[in-house]
Amino acid sequence: MIKVNLFTTGVQKYYFLLLLTWLSDYVYAQKIQLHFDEGEQGGWVPFRTGAQANQSGVLTDVTQLISVNSEIEFIPVPLPARRAQQALEKGLIDFDIICLEWLNQGQKSQSFVTSEPLFEVTEHLITLPSKQNLFPDRASIFGKYVGTIAGYFYFDDSQFKRVDFLNENQLLLGLKHKRFDVIILERETAKYWASQHKMDIKFTALHSKGNLLIRLRQEHAELMPQINETIQYIKQSGALQNILDKHGVDSKVSYTKM
Repeated sequence: MIKVNLFTTGVQKYYFLLLLTWLSDYVYAQKIQLHFDEGEQGGWVPFRTGAQANQSGVLTDVTQLISVNSEIEFIPVPLPARRAQQALEKGLIDFDIICLEWLNQGQKSQSFVTSEPLFEVTEHLITLPSKQNLFPDRASIFGKYVGTIAGYFYFDDSQFKRVDFLNENQLLLGLKHKRFDVIILERETAKYWASQHKMDIKFTALHSKGNLLIRLRQEHAELMPQINETIQYIKQSGALQNILDKHGVDSKVSYTKM
């Protein structure tokens, strides 16, 4: 008859589990870390902030998904829009998620490398129903006061007069209270805040249309193939579309390689 020392067996099992935990923590600690701007709480619903209470935004879910499926840990840093670009240029953060169509030629720097596209976003001229006939095309805002977000990029803002607000919520309220006749805003967040404030708004002319992508500082360029491979995986597997569906976002996943 074989006698089993239960105490010894239990101790061995304990140390074995402890070793597995240590190895798991060690492997995780070896992940390369990249810092990025997650924006201010409450900004750019549903992309940076979820539409529901205590819900993460689309971009948080996307970066977590890429991190889980790669050897890179993405660490969010909350920054106001006005400081985010400076932090990126100074290397305080390593990348941002941006649509290049928001930038003018002078803002497109060779100091960055860009990833494969994630999904499409659109910005529109938005006004109240009584004013929609005044803004049939983008040129109709030239020389006029236009509601905008402080720190946000507008590729043609030299052609109109910016009236900056701190966030999308305040911008919609400015339109509601007729501080100006027209604003520029991304479609999904405009729908959300119009619903919250029970506003009837009109999307008139398209202002910009493009894909969100990762813009990474040049010194980390060697990581871009891994990032792109992971982006391909989450697109082809349907995981990226699932995130958009979860947040009720009507945006097209881009399957075109850059």
